[in-house]
Amino acid sequence: MLRRKWLLLLTTTALLLPLASILIVKKIWKIPEFASDEWIATTEEKIINVANNLPVASDNSVMDDKLKNVMGELIAQNRLAMQKEYRTALVIGNSKYKLATELANPTNDATDIANSLRKLGFEVTLLKDADLRQMEQAIDNFNRSLRQGGTGLFYYAGHGTQVDGENYLIPVDARLEREQDVRYESLPVGKLLNVMEDASNDVNIIILDACRNNPFGRKWRSLQRGLAPPTQTVKGTLIAYATSPGKTALDGEGRNSPYTTALLQHMKTPNLDVEQMFKQVRTDVLKETGGKQTPWESSSLVGSFAFNAVGNNVATSAGKSSPLPTSTTPITTPSASPITSLVITPSPTLSPTTGTRTAYFTQPPSLLKASTTYNRVSEPGAVYYFTINLPENAGEPLQKITIQQREGLEYIRFQLDKSVAFEGTESQEGQKIEFNDISSDQKTQTVSIAFNPPVSPGKKITIGLKARQNPQFDGVYLFGVTAFPQGEKSHSQFLGFGRLHFYRRN
Repeated sequence: MLRRKWLLLLTTTALLLPLASILIVKKIWKIPEFASDEWIATTEEKIINVANNLPVASDNSVMDDKLKNVMGELIAQNRLAMQKEYRTALVIGNSKYKLATELANPTNDATDIANSLRKLGFEVTLLKDADLRQMEQAIDNFNRSLRQGGTGLFYYAGHGTQVDGENYLIPVDARLEREQDVRYESLPVGKLLNVMEDASNDVNIIILDACRNNPFGRKWRSLQRGLAPPTQTVKGTLIAYATSPGKTALDGEGRNSPYTTALLQHMKTPNLDVEQMFKQVRTDVLKETGGKQTPWESSSLVGSFAFNAVGNNVATSAGKSSPLPTSTTPITTPSASPITSLVITPSPTLSPTTGTRTAYFTQPPSLLKASTTYNRVSEPGAVYYFTINLPENAGEPLQKITIQQREGLEYIRFQLDKSVAFEGTESQEGQKIEFNDISSDQKTQTVSIAFNPPVSPGKKITIGLKARQNPQFDGVYLFGVTAFPQGEKSHSQFLGFGRLHFYRRN
């Protein structure tokens, strides 16, 4: 009787352990649904059934065999659940443009893609009708998620364009009077590629259903149709376009675009490799559009990936998918032949990441105001003030600020030795902040200011650049402000533009 109670306790513990590990990992690591509710329910049922049907103490050998078989199956199932990679996705759909033609389907496309990805185990952030600030903030958050490893996916539906071979995704608040405005009013795809390269994951997927007709092109001197082929390659990345480079894609007459309709259909196909999946998407879109639209991909994937990896086919980033090791025998009944051993192959462990840590702002600083003491042309000795707020939850001190003149008919030069920085605002000047270095690059029209010591979070600071003289030509001059956190390697955060307007004398 004592032996039976001991084995009952051992059996229950062994069965509960995989279930408990899944629940703990889901709660603490917040890994999205890699262990299904069906698996958990099945495990619970087996615990009850085994406990209720244990043989009597006189048949200890049969009970030992049953215990080994049940443990083998459940631990194998547990390993299968645990080895599925972490999946994260950022999905953006822009339809309601303020200064351009509205699109019918992008928000529908983004919503449906987000729902499908969640069902396929992705942790999804969904943005609809996003402005530039929201898109940039989402990219920064996406970057932090990517650094957890696993698989990253970015999907965008909406207006997109190319300028000089660089692709840009257009937010709903973009004001694009000229081609030059695109660089300051839109999100460059190159920034997204940099984010994925920085994360160094083996599987990254970018899907761009963003090749609609350029609604701003008629205002520009030149018009480049569609999106450009990628000029930057990142290992382990697949970039999928709704149509071939230089062509335009259809928005569609139904709920979804032809491209997204095909994606939604084939993403759920069990164990279909992602590159083969996009071939099937291409076939469907060509058929649906009568050959007018040809989806196109650029891939540097090394391993295999399937959106809907089921059974023993778990996607691997380092090579081909392969079945996981499982128990060598199925569950047996009391009359079955006993097994002689239970073989359980240990799961691989993750090795720590090496290399220099990249510093990021948890909550980025913000540019509050830009002003000048004199705004008449050719006025000498004016000071240009840029006020920046570093929030308490920034996560890192502020090490450096760059201020780059992006627009204006004349390059403005500064007296760097007479420029200052202090806590507070122009009207409420506080403690002086020392410079570690201040320099100017005339080629890029950029002033770089490094602080010593770096500025602690929770402060509002103002930088005052003393100009030799105001420009001779009137008009608007734009200055792009970028912040860098403290660190040997830091991720820059663009804060926006300071706008100064200079006037002629009456």
